Amino acid sequence: MNVLTAAWTSTGKVSGDTTTARTRGKCARCATTADLIPVRDVISKAFTGFDGWTDPTGRGLCAACAWGYSTPALRAVPHLVSRDPAQLRELSRTAAGEVLASGPLDVDQALVVPLRPGRKHLLPTAGWGRVTVDDAQLPWTEREVTLLRTVTELRDLGFGSRMLTEPAPPYQVMSKLPPASWSLVLRAWDELAVWRVTAGPWMPLALHLTIPTTKDAS
Repeated sequence: MNVLTAAWTSTGKVSGDTTTARTRGKCARCATTADLIPVRDVISKAFTGFDGWTDPTGRGLCAACAWGYSTPALRAVPHLVSRDPAQLRELSRTAAGEVLASGPLDVDQALVVPLRPGRKHLLPTAGWGRVTVDDAQLPWTEREVTLLRTVTELRDLGFGSRMLTEPAPPYQVMSKLPPASWSLVLRAWDELAVWRVTAGPWMPLALHLTIPTTKDAS
């Protein structure tokens, strides 16, 4: 069972319970034989995310795929999907960060985190044991857990989002910290270099999930 199917199953909906299903055939995305909902009723003409579709020219989507592309909340906030039993949990940004800080993502779980809410359809592309963000699926091992915790620790010391992307910790924050903590901060800063120097979404994800609940003015 793929991630989208598990999420759909957990809602208790059944294929064919929609009045917009008109014909029977193969889903343009997943190739499941089902009552199909016209693609034009699900996605806009501006849609370009056909990667992974079995037949991008197909005219219909099964109920599960149509739900995955037409439910606004799925591309607005984080969601955690479990495989056995099939479960879908809507999470706050803070809760999603807590899930990832607690340990490696289980192979029977998938976490979807929209970094630009409302812009991308992420659930249809999600994979088990991965964190799916805009245009990427990321493994989540002990290494990523440790680095995310490091980001949180540095935020707690007063370093804001823009500061954490800099090659060295800003003096205006360091000068307010006890000198005994400086070596720890510098070591933590160096550990994050692997996220800071790459163009991947690791650091944007970590910053997104650790933004304080009050406005980050840094």
